[in-house]
Amino acid sequence: MTKIIDKKIQSIIQQCESLSIDDIEKLSNYKKLKTISSIKSRRCCDIYLILAIIFGLLSLFTTGISHTGIEHFLEYSYRKLFSIDIYREECLAPKLESIIDIFRPPISCDICHNLNHIERISNITREEFEEKYAYTNRPVIITDAMNNWLATEEFNFKFFKRLYRMNSSALLAVEENCQFFPYRNKDEFETLGDVFDMDLERAYMINDNYRPWYVGWSNCDYSTAYLLRQYYTKPYFLPKQSESSKLDWIFMGTPGFGAHMHIDNVDLPSWQAQVRGRKQWTLRPVPECFFQCKELKFIVEPGEIIVLNTNVWYHKTFVISEDEISITIGSEFD
Repeated sequence: MTKIIDKKIQSIIQQCESLSIDDIEKLSNYKKLKTISSIKSRRCCDIYLILAIIFGLLSLFTTGISHTGIEHFLEYSYRKLFSIDIYREECLAPKLESIIDIFRPPISCDICHNLNHIERISNITREEFEEKYAYTNRPVIITDAMNNWLATEEFNFKFFKRLYRMNSSALLAVEENCQFFPYRNKDEFETLGDVFDMDLERAYMINDNYRPWYVGWSNCDYSTAYLLRQYYTKPYFLPKQSESSKLDWIFMGTPGFGAHMHIDNVDLPSWQAQVRGRKQWTLRPVPECFFQCKELKFIVEPGEIIVLNTNVWYHKTFVISEDEISITIGSEFD
């Protein structure tokens, strides 16, 4: 069974070597995969891997294959998908969220049992943070960790527009090697360059009838990361032995938009600093904890840092600032 499926998948994958990205758009199944945010930056073979799995499942369910055969195929597909780190690849979007949810390991409901609100704390020691929050998967908001950050004064749309100017190494790195999430603006923003090409009136909501926008991207360029980190430091509360990831995440946008409800599959818990604007968060427990835990809604204010393991909490965000865009920067920590 596995050998037959493997031949089918390998045959489809081999076809991509002779196809261009434009050829993919001509495929009848392409429209079904239109949720891929930026086809120009995706790898052909990885798109065909998605197609291969879809075709394989269809063939199994339409040819009378036994339940055992279906299990074998799903196990095989899981190995194929996770033989690459799909959350580090720029090609597989929208991250195969439904498939990842199926194979997500069970989570202990201790992380949310009797959790009715998100604590806001300040002046916490590293030892206390490590004991209570760092690795317990209990969300927390730190209110005093950005007091000396230049980012609170310097980070704005124009700052990032200059940093990611056209043909800059920073922009090319994102568009060629990093991840970009246009969220609800996927029909108009194919790349990060498209975002910084918008007029400043829209970016800064100068007109009353402005169109909302919200995007996110990872910065995987070391030289750009070094520059950015001149404007902020490692949060003081993180344990001494902890190291932040070399990968920065930046989220930016206007009121009315945000990230949809989802769960991540990254390596580690993370912190996100609300540099500008206000953002409403909604946390939802995993399905196995629905009857033991509550959905939580709260607002992260400018100057606050939320610490959250996005691998065990479903989460969505919504920008609610009244007169400025929201800018958030964050990183994973070990």
